[in-house]
Order: sequence, then structure tokens, then C-alpha cells
Amino acid sequence: MPDPVGNAVWRSLLYVPANRDRFVRSAVSSSADAVILDLEDAVPAEHKAAAREQLSGAVAALRQGTAAVLVRVNRPWTAMIPDLEAAVQAGVDGVIIPKSDDAGMIRTVDQALCELEGDTAGAPTKVIPLIESARGVRRVDEIVDASTRVIAASTGIGDLCLDLRASPDSTAVTHAFTEVVQATKAAGRTPLGLAGLIVSFTDIDQFRALAATSRAIGSTGASCIHPRQIGTLNEVFGPSPDEIDGARRVVSAYEEAAAEGRGSVMLGDIFIDNANYRYAKELLERV
Repeated sequence: MPDPVGNAVWRSLLYVPANRDRFVRSAVSSSADAVILDLEDAVPAEHKAAAREQLSGAVAALRQGTAAVLVRVNRPWTAMIPDLEAAVQAGVDGVIIPKSDDAGMIRTVDQALCELEGDTAGAPTKVIPLIESARGVRRVDEIVDASTRVIAASTGIGDLCLDLRASPDSTAVTHAFTEVVQATKAAGRTPLGLAGLIVSFTDIDQFRALAATSRAIGSTGASCIHPRQIGTLNEVFGPSPDEIDGARRVVSAYEEAAAEGRGSVMLGDIFIDNANYRYAKELLERV
């Protein structure tokens, strides 16, 4: 679901292997905000061509639901270009670009998408860089600002850990994740992802704690590999009823004060100014 400026408002993004019909059909009725049809890690090399050919059917099936439909493409370019072509033909909302290491790569993806889309009247295919290396982290400012197609960015913790030779709960990984979040926010895009890695999808308590930590750092949503994790992401990254009620009271109090020519107001023992008002207004718009 796009927001007024075209960025993503996704609490939960469910990865589904593009070549597994049963999983695709199951995802149609899930409560995920977006479904990612994976052509990369979830598909064995010998099945990638078949998965690409099945993409249009998988996208058509997912359109029966309410989730946005994304595709994670492959590297290198010899695999990525056919993936992008299939994604455009299938009419996906956006593509996730793994191992996004520099701005030039995103600009090339932009150019390829322009050529593949031609004069079609549909909305331009959106791009989500996946930052998975120290090189990508160091260049993330340029990467997220490389194209107007970029609506969000995420951190690929697994590959990043391998590149950094660090554990998922290390200070180095947390610092890298924070850099990606801050750069993405600074560029006016949506920061996604988790600040660590939970291997077992059955450990919901640890998954919830990691999601809460990631939200505190600034992430607004994250991907998952199992439907069981979707509700946790929607809950953690979505506003609670108390937050919604509080935001409504802040907006009402401030707008009433503004109508009287005042730029601030006390709401009980809480001081409300324009910054508080804008934060509350944005929260309600997301809801």
C-alpha cells in the first residue's frame, strides 16, 4: 500500500518461493502487507528458469488478495535482466535488488526497467535495494538516492554477517543496520528490516523482541519466512490502540489551539507543539 508520497507502508513482508504453488496459494489469504515472490535464495539453481516462467501465474494468484506483490531477483546481471523482464511482464509492484553495493547498480536497474516498461500506462516498477555488505553500508546514502523508483531499503543480515565476519547480535551488525535505517530515512524513503537474525520461525518470543528492537532503531517493517511470524510483525510495527487514541487526542488538541492562534497547547501534563502534532498526524495517516 503506497503512502501519499509513494513510499511503502508495509509492516510485514512474507517471502514465498516463486516456484512453490502451494505456498503461493496460501499467501493469498495471509495478513501480510506485502508478499515477496523469491527467485533468489529460496529457489535452487536448477529450478530458477522454471520459477521465472511461473511468475506471471503466481502474481495473478496473489492479486486475488490485498497484499502488494514484490519479486526478489537474482544476481548477476545475466540472471537479473531476465528476472526483471519477467517481473515487469507479470505486473509486480516492485523488485527487491539483492547485494546492492553501489548507486551505479541501481541506476542500471532503473534504466533496464525503463526499457522493459516501454510506453506502458501502468505505474513504474518500484525498487527496494537490499544492503548485504560492508561496501553497500558505506555507500548506502548514494544507493537509496540513486533513483526515484527507490521507495525503501532493507538490510540483509545473513550475508552482511558473512561479509563482516560478525555474529548477528554483534555491535558491528547493529551499527551497520542503524546506518542503513538512518540513511534511508534521510533520503525520504522507508527503512525496512530486522537488526538481527532469528533462525527458528517457531521462536516467536525472540522474534518479537528482535522486531521491537528494530522498530526502536527506526525500522518500520520487516520480512519473514513463515506465516506464523506475520501477526507478530503487524503487531510490533503497527500502532497499538493506545497509540492511536493518544494520537487522535494530540491532533484534536493542537488543531483546536491552532484555530485560536496558538502554536502549542498542554494536553494534561504533556506539552504539545508542532513536532508532536506532525508525528501524531503521520501515525494516523498510516493507520
